[in-house]
Amino acid sequence: MEASYSNHASTAVWARWTSIVRAIEKVHDVTEQLFQLVSKSVPKEERDEQVKKITTLLDMREQDLKNVQPPFSQIDSQLFQQIVDWNRIITNKLSETKKEIQLDMLELKKKKSSNQQYVNPFEDVSSSDGMFYDKRK
Repeated sequence: MEASYSNHASTAVWARWTSIVRAIEKVHDVTEQLFQLVSKSVPKEERDEQVKKITTLLDMREQDLKNVQPPFSQIDSQLFQQIVDWNRIITNKLSETKKEIQLDMLELKKKKSSNQQYVNPFEDVSSSDGMFYDKRK
């Protein structure tokens, strides 16, 4: 009976340990996918699709990170160091992409306002030339 309990306890410990290892490996794999995705140069037309993929991978990684718990082995520490290194690059690339999108939005806004002025050039003109003000009561 004691052997059965000991075997069950070691099985539970092994299952917990393998789930932790899997969680770390999942985070590593998803971060690697993110790294590869942001490292690719993507034309403006395909940027929306890339942003959707990045968002999906970030959501997956967030869920997997919740399952990662100590203690960590030397291999786990190496995986995490690689994750941290990739994450720095990913963060920089995402910042660059954000700036590109903001610039595109500003250009679009300028084009829209200049197009509107071309269509209706006197819309924003407010002038009081030729108006007569009666100062009497």
